[in-house]
Amino acid sequence: MKIIRYGADSQQYGQLYNPSIVNKKPVVIVIHGGYWKDNHSLDTYPTKYIVEYLLGFPVAVWNLEYRRMNTFGDNEVAPYPAIFRDVMEGVDVLAQYADSEMLDLNRVLIIGHSAGGHLATWAASRHLLPTSCELYRRKAQKVSGVISIAGILDLWRECDIEQPEQIIKLLGGTQQEFPKRYNLASPKALRPDDVDITIVHGLKDDVVKFNQALSYCEGAGGNVSYISIKGADHFGMLPITQSYTKGWQLVKPLIKQKVVELTNMER
Repeated sequence: MKIIRYGADSQQYGQLYNPSIVNKKPVVIVIHGGYWKDNHSLDTYPTKYIVEYLLGFPVAVWNLEYRRMNTFGDNEVAPYPAIFRDVMEGVDVLAQYADSEMLDLNRVLIIGHSAGGHLATWAASRHLLPTSCELYRRKAQKVSGVISIAGILDLWRECDIEQPEQIIKLLGGTQQEFPKRYNLASPKALRPDDVDITIVHGLKDDVVKFNQALSYCEGAGGNVSYISIKGADHFGMLPITQSYTKGWQLVKPLIKQKVVELTNMER
């Protein structure tokens, strides 16, 4: 595993797991959740089990960290648009290592859970941002597919979120104060038609309600699909411990399918 930094802050880095394969290999990016707050990191959040699972495939795994909001009080550590900039930089920095690390950046899958599902889906959609937007980048890294697990996908629907105040902290204000930010930061508002997007959500999720998945998928094209998992709550699709959950046993084959499709894509 190699640590790669994309900025000067201690949280601006990622962990690159790169198998010893002669040919260029696809990349799977993993983004952890935690309400965008600093009470979790890529080492403590259960997406680390996704990373462990991916190590069994012939792909490079980029476990991405980013600056996170203060757990308590005002968001002084990562005020808008810091987190979005970090995800941009953290994804785009891979281009600097494409040759030396033998990365095939024409085949990129992003997986995220909860707030990480938000950031993963947003990162795959940011090429649709208007050119006047401060977050627009002409040479943004293209993404082939996304798996959002229990993702926060429609920031306008704060009623679906157990802690709606975290969205306000993330964007620096309310919908009434910054409607433009809500559109630029909400995956539902950007929804691309050229990325394979799979939305996975538990029907018993009280932290991020299933309506988030329904809202995102409503009126979507054929590139968007969703899977509902009966009986799964917010973390019911990830193994909180090494004792794997039933939901995780359903998510694992989905990840495998998407990774196999990624590796079989034409270069």
